[in-house]
Amino acid sequence: MKFKRIDWICIIAITAVYAALALYNLGSTKSPETLWEPAASGESFYVDLGQSKPLERVNIFGGVGTGKFKLEFSDNPEVWSSPMDVSEDVGNVFIWKSQPLNVTARYVKFTVTSPGFTLNEMAFYEQGGERIPLPIAGVTPDANAVPKRGAAANLFDEQALIPEYSNFMNSTYFDEIYHARTAYEYTHGIVPYENTHPPLGKLLIAIGMELFGVNPFGWRIIGTLFGVAMLPLIYVMALRLFKKSKYAALAAGLFALDFMHFTQTRISTIDVYGVFFIMLMFYFMQRYYTMNFYKQPLRKTLIPLFWSGLFFGIGVASKWIVLYGGAGLAIMLAISLFERYREYQASGRLLAEGKIKDKELLGTCREAVDSFWKKTIITLASCIGFFVIIPVIIYSLSFVPGLSASAEGFTIKGLIDSQKNMYNYHSQLVATHPFASSWWQWPFMKRPVWFFSGGEGLPEGQVSSIVTMGNPLIWWTGIFAMLATLWITLKRKDKNLYMIWIAFFSQYVPWMLVPRETFIYHYFAMVPFMILGIVYIMKLLDTKFPEARYVQYVYVAVALLLFIAFYPVLSGMQVSGDYVKDMLRWFPTWVF
Repeated sequence: MKFKRIDWICIIAITAVYAALALYNLGSTKSPETLWEPAASGESFYVDLGQSKPLERVNIFGGVGTGKFKLEFSDNPEVWSSPMDVSEDVGNVFIWKSQPLNVTARYVKFTVTSPGFTLNEMAFYEQGGERIPLPIAGVTPDANAVPKRGAAANLFDEQALIPEYSNFMNSTYFDEIYHARTAYEYTHGIVPYENTHPPLGKLLIAIGMELFGVNPFGWRIIGTLFGVAMLPLIYVMALRLFKKSKYAALAAGLFALDFMHFTQTRISTIDVYGVFFIMLMFYFMQRYYTMNFYKQPLRKTLIPLFWSGLFFGIGVASKWIVLYGGAGLAIMLAISLFERYREYQASGRLLAEGKIKDKELLGTCREAVDSFWKKTIITLASCIGFFVIIPVIIYSLSFVPGLSASAEGFTIKGLIDSQKNMYNYHSQLVATHPFASSWWQWPFMKRPVWFFSGGEGLPEGQVSSIVTMGNPLIWWTGIFAMLATLWITLKRKDKNLYMIWIAFFSQYVPWMLVPRETFIYHYFAMVPFMILGIVYIMKLLDTKFPEARYVQYVYVAVALLLFIAFYPVLSGMQVSGDYVKDMLRWFPTWVF
């Protein structure tokens, strides 16, 4: 496989256009970062607003942790009244929350009733006034209090960063409240709150936060760049499978137009990392699958196996779904070695008959008979290193930041207990969710997941939503294309393309056995291979019906039109509610 000029043009063009769209309005690059974390109950401070004001609300940007505090109001800092209890819960992490007030006061007292939380910024607003924070004349802390981190004055030192309204651009949404928080905790030596998934995905999120700050852009950028990188990756995969730039460009283009690829890589969750490494590990296993250790040096055939195992290990350390794909890798390895075994047997029969006259064939047969068992044993022994030892090392090391923050530090017992806790959580989860759906419903998109609904500050009749689902054309044709790919490749014994459906079903079938509640985004790992199945069917149609190329153009055009039509509810763009209701909600179960 050699890249031509057209390949570089296609990759750069598709990737650049998609990257520009994916990075547009990804999230604000500024959020309040100075903080205050109280150490004990009773710790307090009070704020002077300069003069008595009728207060409408207080907006708070919360940091990590949970707890409670009390607000009291007065025109005299010696006497306080109108107490109000406020909770900082799990859902308040890195998000602007508004607490309504209905009191007139010059002074506001803040008293900790249950420590454990962190706050980054606060803002008070006058009733009937514009959405501009009231100026703070002074902050008086408790003279005897020693905060755990920061100072009370830090809650009022970044008022210029306070947004007019809370939305996805300036706050966390959906599971970002867990994963962005955990990423922050890993890099600040805090025992992580979320421990239901392996750490590496959150550590990758943390890289963005370290580079760009604790803000929406920072906690989303690395996942978005991984999503961008998926396009040249699927291009290379398709070029290797189908041998033509046309089909590689088709695969990358369709993947760029898939709704779920767009939404899942713009939110700070860990699915994107698992899927990216699933693609890589199958790409390298397919490279090994097409090699033959009789015809090539054994050490050369081990190189793609090493890379496949390495990315398998990195993937598992990001999310457990990658383990499902491990079964697919094992199947491909077994098929490859079985083919070598058949060649070994056939060579033995030919040598026994003594009728081989071609010297090259004679040498090949002798090589097969003499070396099969040795090379097979070396290959299998290498796989133990590549797919067991290396992944175990990577996986274990990924727990170092989180466990090091615990009282016991990083220990083998702590590592084992973490696995038990994760397994127990997923195996015993019995919660219900309005957007849950079963595995058989995913290809038909019966129940998309509504990630974000922005109701604050929107003009009447306007909505802002983010929903994860598939491109209807790609998904509804893709499942049948995948079934056709399975049937045709088996019938034609086109073994070099078995990877498409082996990868798809190795990720899909385990979900059929999972008893816990599941969601449509669990189908994301299957989408790249489903698209390769679509391209394979188009290639076959091209071969039998040359005029079918026009069908491809129409198919891509319709997929593009659907992406444009649904873009507002994929990106959070403000749009007419009537447009969403009348044009995009095709079924009653499509709630967004």
